Amino acid sequence: MELSYTDILTGKNERTKARITTNHPASSYGQPVVVLPDGGALDGQSWVLLGYQVVKISKTEAPKMQKWIENLNAMIGG
Repeated sequence: MELSYTDILTGKNERTKARITTNHPASSYGQPVVVLPDGGALDGQSWVLLGYQVVKISKTEAPKMQKWIENLNAMIGG
């Protein structure tokens, strides 16, 4: 998938590739995680503060991303 976010140092909108998976050390009990190109998991706080948005997503990734967003909303009360 492709994501956009705001770079806090420049204020510019940037884009990055990512994948969503349940096969990552940050995933527990089959919960999906968004994995960035460096292999790290994107946390909910960064998602919100940097204004991440999905630009492109495949049909196979979409259900996992929907679950990830639902989990994020449950955590932040949104």
